Amino acid sequence: MRFMQSKPTNKIKTPRISAVILARNEEHNIRYCLETVRWCDEIIVVDMESGDQTVEIAREYTDRIYSHPMVLAFDIGKKCAVEQATGEWILIVDADEMVPKTLSTALKAIAEKNEADIVEIPFRHYIMGACVRHSGWGYTPLPRFFRRGKITFTETIHGYMQRAADARVIGLAIKEENCIAHFNYTDSAHFVEKLNRYTNVEAQHLFDKGVKFSFYLLFKAVLCEFYRRFFKGKGYKGGVRGFSLCLMMAFYQALSYIKLWEKREFLNEPVSAVYERIRQAVLEGWRQ
Repeated sequence: MRFMQSKPTNKIKTPRISAVILARNEEHNIRYCLETVRWCDEIIVVDMESGDQTVEIAREYTDRIYSHPMVLAFDIGKKCAVEQATGEWILIVDADEMVPKTLSTALKAIAEKNEADIVEIPFRHYIMGACVRHSGWGYTPLPRFFRRGKITFTETIHGYMQRAADARVIGLAIKEENCIAHFNYTDSAHFVEKLNRYTNVEAQHLFDKGVKFSFYLLFKAVLCEFYRRFFKGKGYKGGVRGFSLCLMMAFYQALSYIKLWEKREFLNEPVSAVYERIRQAVLEGWRQ
């Protein structure tokens, strides 16, 4: 039997791309997300102790599902997720986000042509029922598509992705077809739910850096945050929604510093111990 020799081809080999998703109780979102990353060579889902159908839904799309303990700084868990990926390129997508087909085409082209090591992708943030273009959100390009090893991860809540010094970085043009659709806060209640978790981490970081609580720092953080978002960030153009978001983000700063005060105030004797001491004193009164 004679085997025909294959003819050489100039076809560019497509690099392997891994989609990485971190999730917790995302049964209402994750299917939409997974449908838009099926073009990737593999899908990695890291679940943080979900109590709903998140894992069951994810199994319909991939068998690469891992469990991770729940941590307050949710985004920090992406380090574990990325470590599970085998692709040369990694796309990080949150469970409440969707990748349009036009964006997938652009990302594959960049990977094939070796044009960069890190790609900053713009976003369209949907908050409280509408796309928000001001208040500090806007299109907010983020480095979500990158070559393996060109981004490392830290435990800093708002700076957990660190770029390699030699990385070639490009940003996609800010237009709708290049944007990841992010279905952020459904309503104010959803905002407050996340607020409590993230301010816990924010206060811990302030504490670890040795920041001392003061009324000056609290009011400065609150006023600067509101000014930056409402005036400089033109949050006023968003009407009631814009004003509400700016006010809630200012409260985010206030709560972070209040929690910092609590950490220092009850460093030597936790509140539970204080209350126990008071309870015992009340009981002692009954024993006399």
